[in-house]
Amino acid sequence: MADRLALTFAIRGADCIDLLEPLWLALFDHHHSIGAASLPEIDRSQSWPRRRRIYEDLFQSPDTFAVIVEAGGSPVGYALCHMQNYPDDTWQTTDQIGIIETLSLLPEARGRGAGTELMDVAEAELQRRGADTVITAVMEGNDQARDFYLRRGMTPTVTYLMRLGPRPD
Repeated sequence: MADRLALTFAIRGADCIDLLEPLWLALFDHHHSIGAASLPEIDRSQSWPRRRRIYEDLFQSPDTFAVIVEAGGSPVGYALCHMQNYPDDTWQTTDQIGIIETLSLLPEARGRGAGTELMDVAEAELQRRGADTVITAVMEGNDQARDFYLRRGMTPTVTYLMRLGPRPD
């Protein structure tokens, strides 16, 4: 592992959305570099406006927050989290489930402990809000992220399948 970074963390609300664009685009670029699950991608310039709308919708709930991680006074990553305020219909869960919608780090922060610390802070805040169960998603082909979550005790539960366009005859 490369040298660890000196990091600071802040729990933020919707006021942080503008800070997230370059951090989201770093994740978009990473997804592109690993093959984006072998599906056609949108143009990079379209990605942030779409993601921003998702975040604006999520921040309508008071149970949504972002953990911003900074190194040297500049943002290097974030976790966007929200709550599902009902139990799962298949697995034994608590009534509140924490959802990590997005976790992104700039390339220079990866492999230096920032992801682990970011997840620690995000999960602690979710637990403080009543969620002992945590859910996140990993893009197909993002094996490093998948392994990271597995090492944290998460278990694969659902595989989403996608078809672009009409069903072939």
